[in-house]
Order: sequence, then structure tokens, then C-alpha cells
Amino acid sequence: MKANAYGYGVPHYVPPPRKGILHSEAFQLLISWGAITVAFGAGSILSGDIIGVALAGVAVGTGFIFHELAHRQVARHYGVYARYRAWYTGLLLAVTIAFLSAKILGMPFVLAAPGAVYIVGAMGYIHPLLELRIAEAGPLANIVVSIAFFVASALTPNPWHYYLGYISSVNAWLAFFNLLPVPPLDGYKIMRIRIVEWGILLFVAFVLTFVL
Repeated sequence: MKANAYGYGVPHYVPPPRKGILHSEAFQLLISWGAITVAFGAGSILSGDIIGVALAGVAVGTGFIFHELAHRQVARHYGVYARYRAWYTGLLLAVTIAFLSAKILGMPFVLAAPGAVYIVGAMGYIHPLLELRIAEAGPLANIVVSIAFFVASALTPNPWHYYLGYISSVNAWLAFFNLLPVPPLDGYKIMRIRIVEWGILLFVAFVLTFVL
């Protein structure tokens, strides 16, 4: 049993993996990445803008992949079993809503709920402070990436100014959406445990998304 920073032990219990490529974590991450890329790139797909679709893929790669891996790696750092699982209903909704909004409004609205990192603690119990750190990791990763690409875009001319700014905006949106205080999003978990920390993160994500 390994003690973590919050003074409670978590056994290294790993649930038996389900067999087959469809149940592998890598496959589910890849499918989720592809679906969210299609959602963010819905407008570009409708207009035949291949560069726009490729840019959406890069932006989603930095946003979605970093977000989920941040959750997973923080959990594993404290000895908690963690694994990403795709939510196929959420992926279908994301793609459908994105295409409908792109067609009607001229820009896609992305419901960024492709799946989640599932964690298993001792006898199903996760210490609230550990749950907080795991929940914060994803949005924090997006905020850091968003700020980094925003600064980079400000220092470069077009077309890189636009490309880097777009990657920043996608990460900002992923952070803001996931910080909304609605279960099962990260924001609900964070607000329930530390409302001040949640408020600060939401404010930063809001500024990155709607002000800068």
C-alpha cells in the first residue's frame, strides 16, 4: 500500500482489462480525438477547407489528449488506477450538434464531452483532496497550453499568428466547458470541494475564451 500526499493509502489494484482492440485505451483515445476533430472542424469540412480540418486536428490533439492524459497521470502519480474510456453517445452528439450549428449559425458549437478518465481507489473511495487534484489537472493543462499558444501567436506574423491563436482558443474552450459546474464535468467536482479554486480557474478560462 502506497501512501500519498494526503496521508491515506491506495492499493495498486488494477481491474481486469477487457480484451479486444475496441476496448483498448489507445483506440478509444484515437476515436475520441478523431470525432472531436470532426466536430471542431465541421465548418471547414462543409466548406472544403482541408487546412482548417488539419488545424482542428492539431488543436484537438494538444487540447483533448493533454487534458485526458493530465487527469490520468496525476491519478497514477498518487497510486490510483486510472484509464480513459470514450463516451460514444457524447461523441455522436458532439459531431451532430457541431454540424447542425455550423450549417445554421455558420460556426460549430462543440459539446466537448468525449469521455472520461475513470479512477479506482481503495474500496471505491477517493480522498476529496486527491479527487480535487485529479479533476483540476485536465482544465489546468488546457489553460497552460492556451496561454503558451496565445503568447506564441502574439509574437508571430500570419498565417502562424492565426494558426497558433486557433490552437489557443480551442484549448481555452475545452478548459471553460469542462469547468462548468454541471455533473459529471470537472467543474462540478472542483466547485464541490474548493469553490474558490474553481472560481479562479473558471475566471481565467473565461478570459482566455471570450476576452483575449
